[in-house]
Amino acid sequence: MTTSSPNLARLRAWFLRNLLETAERELGAAAVAALPERAPARLRPHLALERLRTTAALDTLPLDDGEEAILFFDQALGDGSGKTLERVACEMLARQLVQAASAVRVGDLFGTVARLRAPLEHPFVDVTVVFDLARSPTGFRLSVGIPGRPRATRLLGHLATGAVQAAERFARESHSEPLRLELTTFADRSSIDARFRRTSTLPPAPDHMPSSRRTSPSRLIPRLSDEVARILDSTTRIASARDSEPPPRRGRSSFPPPRSTIPPPAPDPPSEPGSSRPADGSPLGRRPSRPPPAR
Repeated sequence: MTTSSPNLARLRAWFLRNLLETAERELGAAAVAALPERAPARLRPHLALERLRTTAALDTLPLDDGEEAILFFDQALGDGSGKTLERVACEMLARQLVQAASAVRVGDLFGTVARLRAPLEHPFVDVTVVFDLARSPTGFRLSVGIPGRPRATRLLGHLATGAVQAAERFARESHSEPLRLELTTFADRSSIDARFRRTSTLPPAPDHMPSSRRTSPSRLIPRLSDEVARILDSTTRIASARDSEPPPRRGRSSFPPPRSTIPPPAPDPPSEPGSSRPADGSPLGRRPSRPPPAR
């Protein structure tokens, strides 16, 4: 979208109509009906609700007149701090979210705010609308603005704050803290810091493991101290086993064999000289003959 000359910037008439109709429901019809009487003559047509209801969908007014009309609206119905504008914008955009349920992402505030970009940009014609949305550790940060128009940027910042509050109604995240918004405006840029998460320097706690009778993996892996003790114990047992073993046998003994107490066998009686027969009288080399069997 290209930026046109500031003199050609315009605001859609239906946006002022929707803003006044929402204020009539929230603040009362009498307060809204009294606005044209209190406004300067140049702004009265833009604050008359009956006249705005007769405008067409494509009717526009100069953005300078629209800025002054919205500023007077906030001062006349509030204190001029922008809180009344935020309240009315929140109700107006919440009504749009109800009508367009597909824009709501339940449990996702960031995504729902991102889908409110079109309702915030569409009222402005022939101007560049900045809409930067980024996540942060505590939530997200939204930057909006209209380059070269600080007053319109300030009003857009309050409208965007109301949009975030409307989105939080339908897309509140579970396990989150209450939403806190901080709006800062400098020149032509407004920043909204949304905080709804708690930051912690500690690492996240591990998931709870269900109890089981199986041996856990940590028990199967020995600790370092247990492993060192096991090694030292095995070394001690090996050393003691070596000390208890008998000495190895030698090949030859250096000590004399022990004397035997058994007497040696008696020698055979000598035979007669010159005889070649054994002591039983049988011829040498022949076996004694057996007697013949009896008949």
